[in-house]
Amino acid sequence: MRLSSLTMALLQRLAALRLPAVHPLLLALGVSCLFVLFYNGQLWSAVLGWWPGRSFRDIAFLASIGLFLAIAFNLVLQPFAFPRVLKPVLVCLILAAAGVSWFASSYGALMDRGMIANVLGTDAREVGDLLNPGFLLHMVLFGLLPALLVVLVPLRPAGFWRETVLRGGTVLGSVALVGLIAALFFQDYAVLLRGHREVRLMINPSAAIYASLRHATDAREGLAAKFERIADHVERGPEPASPGGRKKVLVFVVGETARADHFSLNGYERDTNPELARRGVVSFADVRSCATSTAESVPCMFSDLARGQYSASKAGSRENLLDLLVRADVDVLWLENNSSCKGVCARVPVKTAWDAGESGYCGGGECLDDLMVRQLRDVLAADRGRDLVVVMHQIGSHGPSYFKRYTQDYRRFAPTCDTSQLQSCTQTELVNTYDDSILYTDHVLAQTIDVLAGASDRFDTAMLYVSDHGESLGEKGIYLHGMPYMFAPDAQTHVPMVLWTSPGYRAATALDVACLRVEAGGAYSHDNLFHSVLGMFGIRTDVYRADLDLLAPCRPGAAVAHVAGLATPDETARP
Repeated sequence: MRLSSLTMALLQRLAALRLPAVHPLLLALGVSCLFVLFYNGQLWSAVLGWWPGRSFRDIAFLASIGLFLAIAFNLVLQPFAFPRVLKPVLVCLILAAAGVSWFASSYGALMDRGMIANVLGTDAREVGDLLNPGFLLHMVLFGLLPALLVVLVPLRPAGFWRETVLRGGTVLGSVALVGLIAALFFQDYAVLLRGHREVRLMINPSAAIYASLRHATDAREGLAAKFERIADHVERGPEPASPGGRKKVLVFVVGETARADHFSLNGYERDTNPELARRGVVSFADVRSCATSTAESVPCMFSDLARGQYSASKAGSRENLLDLLVRADVDVLWLENNSSCKGVCARVPVKTAWDAGESGYCGGGECLDDLMVRQLRDVLAADRGRDLVVVMHQIGSHGPSYFKRYTQDYRRFAPTCDTSQLQSCTQTELVNTYDDSILYTDHVLAQTIDVLAGASDRFDTAMLYVSDHGESLGEKGIYLHGMPYMFAPDAQTHVPMVLWTSPGYRAATALDVACLRVEAGGAYSHDNLFHSVLGMFGIRTDVYRADLDLLAPCRPGAAVAHVAGLATPDETARP
């Protein structure tokens, strides 16, 4: 029997059931216990690992966690425990908890505001990669079936006085039990919570609900905020004249899900960057991302706000790097091959890869990154009267379907994980597939450099590549990305950054590449990007900071001293 037929048969059987009537309070308590026992596998797995003791007291403490959570869930549901209100609330909570429990247990996801923003920013293509048979079966067993049972259970409230006694007794009894738990295990809870603050993000479904409310509050504040100009003046500073009056072209490649420790340019044992290595690029080996998800990192990369001051609501209501470039008479074009630019490109021209209709590059609702290289070639073929910045937003190594991110010619590391169900693959297969996607990114970047080099007779060209965040590949049971920054592993925050400049660009800006290779050994972050791109075009504004400009120490008349190993100014960028 097919899965769909089996599901229909189960639903029909459930619909025919005659269930006894229960009081709303009892149904709320039952669902609360259900959440604790069956929807918090990630939490229980973590707590049992953190608390190795198995004495009688240890077991009693661990049991008290379940009791406390059931009490807390039940208390929260009390205001909704009325016949016409309770069932819709419980159905929504069960479906949400089922979805969260799948991603928490399967990928190690933690529910904070960033993860909610990531979920809401997911497009249809990404959803298709995540909706595998395992997820659908999980949603049937832990979502639809329990929700249907809740719908079918008749509710029978008591009379006024008995109802008053029941509700008052429930609250008083819950408070008394919480007090008893605190009296017996306060020190144990203190030790657990102080050592593992991430535990609050594992409680399902409360963590997701709280994060959603925080995200909605931020979004409302952002919509209500007045759009802010971040600089009173924007002007071009004096620069050496380019031979022949050539215009500058910078291609700013926003990578996706690339890990710095999987770039052979940074010492990885596999040769994942053979083509870049032959093109004389400068690799910055110690760079930290602003966040661990595209929804947060991309706006932060283009913001003047450092990671410690950044928030989505602030960034969404103020100018970003692209706005200042336009004000400085620099043309800007955004080439999109990811889910979206997350609002960054709202005021500049945009070309999306999947609208190009290129069968040779696209299929199944997504496109390969080298389509943007062809688009770049077309852009550069036109005569230009002004400097140009082209942003190429890659699909890169976006998971879980890493095997879709490259062509068969770049399937170098085998065997591979040719499925989005990462847990069904071995660690070796998963890493092989991911490394193949990095190898293909190397090829795309090398092609981009070749296009720019081929146009160097007409333009002074440069390419800056940096990934938005990294990726977990099953280390400690964690997959993908989006972990809260405070708890995120190095794999999700340590990102590659590569710079290439043409001889014409170096001559026009008097850039000392030997100096830059020394500076590349320092520690940097996404905080440096805003100021470095402004500096590459000699743009001076109220918000430009030379000490955050990666290239400033290696230009004549630099405002900062040449210091080998310049540290990241905002230390909060480090995990």
